[in-house]
Amino acid sequence: MTEQQSNRLKMRAVERFPMAMGGIHGIAHWGRVRENGLLLAKLIPGADRTVVEAFAWLHDCCRENDGHDPDHGKRAAEFARQLAEEPTVLSFLQTEQLEDLCSACEFHTAGQTTDHPTIGACWDADRLDLFRVGIRPKSELLNTEIARHPPVIHWAVERSRGLEMPVPEGIRTNPVVSSNKPC
Repeated sequence: MTEQQSNRLKMRAVERFPMAMGGIHGIAHWGRVRENGLLLAKLIPGADRTVVEAFAWLHDCCRENDGHDPDHGKRAAEFARQLAEEPTVLSFLQTEQLEDLCSACEFHTAGQTTDHPTIGACWDADRLDLFRVGIRPKSELLNTEIARHPPVIHWAVERSRGLEMPVPEGIRTNPVVSSNKPC
């Protein structure tokens, strides 16, 4: 995804978001999910960076409140399908990419895990930002070995608290095979 495509998608998500952008499910969260996801996609063989980035902008943009909203992922998947019909937003996605994006959005709060590298990277990117609401990410609900790595969890928790944190040493360039088995 080019920077222009990413910005266009972000703006459509902002337009769609019915709540305060500064809230717990707003743009700061989306940005951390994007950063988490792009790091994971770089390190997980088979993870699709484009899908992960699109997920970051869309996964919570259809929430109706910050509380219990079990259908927001399904609405985000429907919104992604609509955007795929627009020539300048997500029309560049291949069919499989769109389906992966929609699955990742629809089921991201179901508490599931997956061996699918792209969907796993999406869900881990979001779950690594749970500390923004006081929840420490649970290793057993993270999908990938890299996300379960304690320095990565620490990095994500500190960023969720609003601290600027460099990516942990040794993580920036060392690919780790995606695995659903606990460390």
